[in-house]
Amino acid sequence: GVSLINETTANAEIPIEQALKALGMVQTETSEESVRIYEPESKEEQKQDISNMVQRALDTGRFKLLYQPILSLRGSDKEHYEVLLRMVDEEGKEISPNDFLSTASKIGATTKIDRWVILESIKILSEHRKRGNQTHLMLNLSRESMLDSTLPPWLGVAFKAADLPPDTIVFQLGEIDVNDHLNVASTFSGQITKIGCGLSISRFGCALNPMTALKHFKCSHVKVDGSFTQELQTNNEEAANALNELVSQLHQEDKITIVPFVENASVLSKLWQSGVHYIQGYYLQGPTDSMDYDFDTES
Repeated sequence: GVSLINETTANAEIPIEQALKALGMVQTETSEESVRIYEPESKEEQKQDISNMVQRALDTGRFKLLYQPILSLRGSDKEHYEVLLRMVDEEGKEISPNDFLSTASKIGATTKIDRWVILESIKILSEHRKRGNQTHLMLNLSRESMLDSTLPPWLGVAFKAADLPPDTIVFQLGEIDVNDHLNVASTFSGQITKIGCGLSISRFGCALNPMTALKHFKCSHVKVDGSFTQELQTNNEEAANALNELVSQLHQEDKITIVPFVENASVLSKLWQSGVHYIQGYYLQGPTDSMDYDFDTES
């Protein structure tokens, strides 16, 4: 097995891994060739591999949920976590949604994945709350689920079956998905709030007129785009003013605000002064396998 080393080779492990892959190809082939030079898969082959992996994960339930705490800066005693999805390959390696959701969308699998996440989250949260925890979960939905007219009635049945109050779940949609389908988003938000669930817009504030979405989409929470926090952590005064202005506008609309990607303590005073309700990020805790964050130590 042979691998080429050139100026783009990042480290020593990469050509070794590539050479071993090439060796594996030689060993599995029936031809008399005893040498193979490693060639990367084409993008089409990679997409097909991911597509097959997603389908196998759906068939065998090879997904897992992680939980990241969302902490109140205003003394709320409610415990919030965002639910994050990972796909697990045959070797047990976790795969980020960034690497498979676009492919899942193209093969029509995102609504199935969303429903798996919903059912699993409802089941786990119901058991978690029976142990005395006043926990709420935020679940991300794809635009395909928002466009699926069968989802709201299905949700009503799912909550009744699990004996879980619907207001313990907040469903979250991306700003771009809401803006691309304002009429559908308006209908969908009305149906979800009628069930009793909360709604949130994520990655908020990047549209030309971000407040327009709020006129159509009935939501209780708004999570601002992470770029605001990243700019704030560079001590950018202009970014701080932009975030303060956005948060002020959202509070005038009576929205609960969440700022993600808080990576260190340096921005906490600025966020507190801006009036932000909740923060999320690795400064508190990264995504973990269980809902075990000690909210009392931060109160």
